[in-house]
Amino acid sequence: MNKKIYTSFKGLLIIYLPIYLLVSIIFYLITGITFPPTLYHYLVLLIWTVTTVIYLIIGYKNSYYEITKHEIVHHKGRNTLYYPFKDIIYIDEAYSEKKLSIRFVTRKGDERYLAHDPKKLVYKAMKEKVEKYWSLDEIKKQFPSLKL
Repeated sequence: MNKKIYTSFKGLLIIYLPIYLLVSIIFYLITGITFPPTLYHYLVLLIWTVTTVIYLIIGYKNSYYEITKHEIVHHKGRNTLYYPFKDIIYIDEAYSEKKLSIRFVTRKGDERYLAHDPKKLVYKAMKEKVEKYWSLDEIKKQFPSLKL
């Protein structure tokens, strides 16, 4: 495949929106509690809105996946993470079907999350190419500190 698969914009928006609203309220309160709002209130909110939109676009464009024959390559800004299919021992399908992210466990006992792409291509590739799933009991026995 080796093409860029971008994460879901909806998922990214769900992460950014509460932060945007919370910080907007804080900025509003910092400039003083007045009604009706002053020019400073509007300027601060405008600057914060523009900044958030810029970060949202940058975050969307700089986070993508590539599916190769043996692994998933996740580009996150300047970082690149590799998830070989042979190192994935468990995919939490119940969680991954309902939520906006894929939850899986690696051989090292690391619990990882990857945001879904709009067509769920990464999730489908993982389900097809991960060979040997461990059972949930085996995971809990081997890694008792994991809360799945």
